[in-house]
Amino acid sequence: MIVEIDIEEKLVLPHEVEEIELELGVKFPSDYKDFMLVYNGGSSASTGVYFGGYDDGVRFSSFLPLKYGDDTLEESYLESRDVLPENLTPIGYTGTGFLAMSLGENDYGSVYVYYSDVEPEFLATSFTEFLNGLVDYGDEDQ
Repeated sequence: MIVEIDIEEKLVLPHEVEEIELELGVKFPSDYKDFMLVYNGGSSASTGVYFGGYDDGVRFSSFLPLKYGDDTLEESYLESRDVLPENLTPIGYTGTGFLAMSLGENDYGSVYVYYSDVEPEFLATSFTEFLNGLVDYGDEDQ
């Protein structure tokens, strides 16, 4: 991972991840679960982190924590059922939209960006590919 992610919430334990999966009726990819066990969400201190190029990429903001904090993946999952296609689960925020992960059979683990009134846009085939594609171009206000 090129970009440093700051831990912002209490960490989750493996059994808590399993409880959330059971509660929501989903199975998260192992790379995503591994990340959440280390970070439980988080964001970058830099405002210039993008997936893709600085001029044409998607500006990363933060990942939702699975549990703990004011805005959790569980809450966002329940709130987004009317907005997102059935197999997409919210996992974070971009500068002007949202990040989602597919838990569907055909594109399991793929990461998408979506904005409230448009079709989700494919970004990466896995969470790891998404993380590895993040680049810090430096703070935008400098």
